[in-house]
Amino acid sequence: MFDFFISFFYLIIVIPFTMLCVAPAKNHLRFKMSRTVAVIAFSGIFISALMSLIKIHTSMDDSILYVPTLLFMFVIYHLLLRLHISQTVAIYMLASSFSSFLCIFSVIFDAKLNPESTLYNFSPQACIFLLVISTVFCGIAYYFFSKYGSFLVDNLPQRHIWWVATMISAILFFFSQRMVIHQYSTLHTNMVGIAYITSMIIMFVMEILLCIIYYFIVNALHKMAEAEDRNRILEMQTKQFESLQRYIDHDARARHDFRQTIYTLNSLSSEGDYDSIREYLNRYIDTLPSKETTDYCSDSALNALLNHYAGRAANDNISADIQVLLPTDLQVDSIDLCSIVGNILENAINACKEIPDASPFIKLIISTEQGNEIYIAMTNTFSGNIRQKKGRYLSTHKGGNGIGLVSIATTASAYGGTASFSHDKNLFYSDIMLKNKPKN
Repeated sequence: MFDFFISFFYLIIVIPFTMLCVAPAKNHLRFKMSRTVAVIAFSGIFISALMSLIKIHTSMDDSILYVPTLLFMFVIYHLLLRLHISQTVAIYMLASSFSSFLCIFSVIFDAKLNPESTLYNFSPQACIFLLVISTVFCGIAYYFFSKYGSFLVDNLPQRHIWWVATMISAILFFFSQRMVIHQYSTLHTNMVGIAYITSMIIMFVMEILLCIIYYFIVNALHKMAEAEDRNRILEMQTKQFESLQRYIDHDARARHDFRQTIYTLNSLSSEGDYDSIREYLNRYIDTLPSKETTDYCSDSALNALLNHYAGRAANDNISADIQVLLPTDLQVDSIDLCSIVGNILENAINACKEIPDASPFIKLIISTEQGNEIYIAMTNTFSGNIRQKKGRYLSTHKGGNGIGLVSIATTASAYGGTASFSHDKNLFYSDIMLKNKPKN
């Protein structure tokens, strides 16, 4: 029983580290936080007890049993979230590599207390030390994982970046596993102990620095992407302004010439030449300027974007019905709103272009409920060709992966909203809800 409990308390640290992994994914839980915590706690106790029973019937030490324990807890963790496996693997591997280094520090602590012992005879004092440093580390790291990690999870849907992060953490994890000391006497030979402790501390600090550097790089890339979105919207607004300026100039000339028109009409009416009056009026109407843009809403950025896509739809012979009613006090960031609407319009127009002979159309409605929620509903025709994976829509274009829909869902989640997509024969539906509040 003594060996059982020593192993159990060594392995039980999977619970705080799995809890730590929940922090960056807090906006993507399948269940309430209380239920998620309960499932993780129960699963951690179960697998730790099972692995401890295996230990007392085999000659394996705790460091070997720790790996299958982590794998089991990862499966539980992944099933509790609505995230792609690339993200859950990256988060869990990072936490696992940290936990592996803390296990090494506890082994060093044990070796200092019991120089002639081995890892198989892990002491109760070392177990307590491991539990304490793991709990303290997870408690401190939870704040950073929750604040900065959730930013990455919510704003970084690109899978290849997450896989790269996984590889780095995996290398550090397996390095630390290979560096575990089984015979404590090794650390007391010459300068081996000092060199070993120094190298482990350096690797641990290096991993923390890599996390910080990774965050700043991704944050910089995210800001660059936002800047590109803003520039694209500014270009649309510039074109809209130029169109309005042309309208104003034409209108000014028309008003300037209107006096001459009145003189001409007065002369023709005095002569009773009504046919000439009708002909003159028809020609005059044709010369009147027409406004090239539509005022869909009061938000200038969104209005420019809607005019841009309405123009594209018209050029591709796609019928476009756009209705917009925004709240008077719009708190959703204009760029985020444009990102969502631009993505669904881009997808809808591309889908409609694949069926030019079937009266393609798009219908976009943006409405407000009591000023607290913004609903975006899009209906568009498409070819009927669908690619799905695990219920998620993928792009039908070569090399496409449906990243636009992922981006929409991520942005909606940041505003406490939802995004759902469905289809029926040749119609595709996009339904997005946003809370009219600042982004989380």
